[in-house]
Amino acid sequence: MSVRACLSVKLACFEGREPTTLPLYAIIKSGTWVTPYCVVKICSPSPCLLHPSSTVNVVDYAEVGVEKLEHNYMITVKYVSWKGDAARTEYYVYPARVWEKVLNTVSPLLEDKPPRNPGVIFIGAPGTGKSSLMRILPDYLGLSVVEVGAEHVLSKWVGESEKMIAELFSKAEATQPSSILVDEGDWILSPARETGGLSEVSQNILGIVKRKLADYYKRGSKVLVIFTANLAESSIDSTLKREGRCGKPVVIPLPDFEAVYSYLTTAVGIEPKTAERMALDAVNAGLSMADVVQMANTYKDTGRYYVEAMRYRGYRRYVVPASVLEEADVKALMDDLENAFWFTNVTSYRRARVWVSDLDAVVALPIISAVVGLRIKKPVVIIDHWKYMDEAIDMINLLGAVAVVVDWALHPEYVKTLWMTSDFPIIFIGKDNVRSIVEVHQIGVKNVISAHRVGAAKLVADAYGIKLSSDQVARLKAVTTEEFLSNLAELALSGRVVGVLRKV
Repeated sequence: MSVRACLSVKLACFEGREPTTLPLYAIIKSGTWVTPYCVVKICSPSPCLLHPSSTVNVVDYAEVGVEKLEHNYMITVKYVSWKGDAARTEYYVYPARVWEKVLNTVSPLLEDKPPRNPGVIFIGAPGTGKSSLMRILPDYLGLSVVEVGAEHVLSKWVGESEKMIAELFSKAEATQPSSILVDEGDWILSPARETGGLSEVSQNILGIVKRKLADYYKRGSKVLVIFTANLAESSIDSTLKREGRCGKPVVIPLPDFEAVYSYLTTAVGIEPKTAERMALDAVNAGLSMADVVQMANTYKDTGRYYVEAMRYRGYRRYVVPASVLEEADVKALMDDLENAFWFTNVTSYRRARVWVSDLDAVVALPIISAVVGLRIKKPVVIIDHWKYMDEAIDMINLLGAVAVVVDWALHPEYVKTLWMTSDFPIIFIGKDNVRSIVEVHQIGVKNVISAHRVGAAKLVADAYGIKLSSDQVARLKAVTTEEFLSNLAELALSGRVVGVLRKV
């Protein structure tokens, strides 16, 4: 079989040694050393014949490592500059299901085969690592890169925008195996949303992209088009989400405790006790990984850190610190709740619809989340607004999580939609009558809670950063059940126990 001449060759060289001569007419592929200091990072096609007409560039060397954690993958990228600068290593953490789902689509490229879909779309909250993952993949897969941005393409001249994007796609086709990176690609994925309606140029660009993706799939091209966007899935053009084009978008969720803790200890070197506290604060505040990096840098510089909740998206992850299990009162409460209501079985059934009806939401939230997160050991995602509902649902499915829904915070129509279409267990909390909207299994936990007052009070106080005094504990133990539950809600909302101490 004849080998074609190389069109493009990217060399990674070390110690600042640029190549002075190359082994012309040698057959090369990724990993071939062409001089004692220069190795082929990417060549197109692969393998190919190094020819005098081949375009040769020297680029930084990136070595990608992948380590499996319990629920995540830690990705390390070691960059070695060909200019002789000091090497640097960057760390990224992604949920196991995200990395495995993406790898399932793109892994054929590792064997010099076309990807299963020619496109992939990353969506999710800002700062979750969509753009980083987009740039890691070409290094991991050994792909040449063509970047497409609105500033490179959109033009006021008639026909110029369509011509530019067609040329960029043609460049990627000529340098296979290759990737086309479209960062912040809202203008392509949802052009009507960006422009207030499909203009002729937007419609033409979208048509070109869809036609190219279809052609790549049909012809088995080794081109991967990667999009990132800050969009809800429902806002993305439906024809792009078909198999054979991009398939279902991949949601990059907010990080869990393990992701933040692993980053803080491994990448930043923060001691475990401090990292544990920081990770809990970060997750419960809804921080993205970009926020975590900023928090870690501040701590390294000043010895202090500050957590400011990110812009709210209507859902968040929630973690109860494992240290609460060291409290005998708390452990006894969670054991009795499990024994009475079989939360393990309930949360294992994907169509479970349960309503904890006799606790205020501010009280039920930390207690039910502790049972699910610590006793049952399942992730918890709280939904208390309709905003980005599709994104929240995708994240719950991705994590195998349990949804804890604050019923009064959602419009009845959203409650119905969530109830009917979700394929995961839902626990509604709050005193609004959910049964008037949807069918639910109603449970009343107040008697169990009242029997373990100190444990319940500790969980609520810990959730809201309150330090209970011995006098407050005494008040909570002395009142009736109804007054106790009212006082717990007051504690959560005001930070103190304001009920009247009854004589016993």
